[in-house]
Amino acid sequence: MLVIFDCDGVLVDSEPLVNRVEAEFVSARGWSATPSEMGALFKGHTFEQTVQMLEVRLPGGISKVGVYELAMAIAQAFQKELAAVSGVHALIAALRERAIPICVASQSALPRVRLSLQICGLDAFFGDRVFTASMVARPKPAPDLFLHAARTLGMPPAACVVIEDSPSGVRAAVAAGMKVLGYAAAENEALLREAGATTFTQMSDVPGLLDLS
Repeated sequence: MLVIFDCDGVLVDSEPLVNRVEAEFVSARGWSATPSEMGALFKGHTFEQTVQMLEVRLPGGISKVGVYELAMAIAQAFQKELAAVSGVHALIAALRERAIPICVASQSALPRVRLSLQICGLDAFFGDRVFTASMVARPKPAPDLFLHAARTLGMPPAACVVIEDSPSGVRAAVAAGMKVLGYAAAENEALLREAGATTFTQMSDVPGLLDLS
C-alpha cells in the first residue's frame, strides 16, 4: 500500500489563510469578495489557474507585480499562522509504525508545498516524495499527478490510497484507479462522496478505513 496525501487542507490547514489573503487582495483591487467566496471559486485549482481567473475577473486584470504580491502575501501568512491539520502527525506516525510508504501529490507549486511542510514539521516524513502539478502535463482532475507519484515509487494504482479534500482531487484519484478517502471536516461531504470518495471527518478515522488494526 502507498498512501498519497494531498497537501492543502489535508496535511496543512492552509485554505482559510489563502482564502483570507485572496479576499483581501481582490477587495483592495476593486472586487469585493469574502474568504468563503474565494474558497468556492479557487479550491482545487493550481496557482496558475487562479491567476488566470483573476485576470478575467479583476477590474484591469492582474499584473506580474500583482502575481508576485499575492504569492508573497500567502507565504507571509503561512510563516506567521500555518499549522498542520489536527491529527495528521499521529496518523503519519501510525503509518510509519507499520512501514506503509507515504507521499504528497499537490496542485500547489513545489516551493509552496515544501514551505508548508517545513513550517508544520512534516518535511522530514516525506523527503523527496513530494509531487506537484508542475511535474505532469495535466493537473487534477486529470489522473496524471497520482499516476506519476505511483509510478515513481513503484506502486500499482490499485495498491494506492489517496487522501483528498476536493471533488476535483477525488475525481483525479478515481480516474487513476485508486481508492480515495475524502476528508470532509470542513468540506461538502456529499460532493466528495458524489465524486467517488469514502468520507471521514477526523484523521483518527483513517487507520480504521485502511484496516490497520
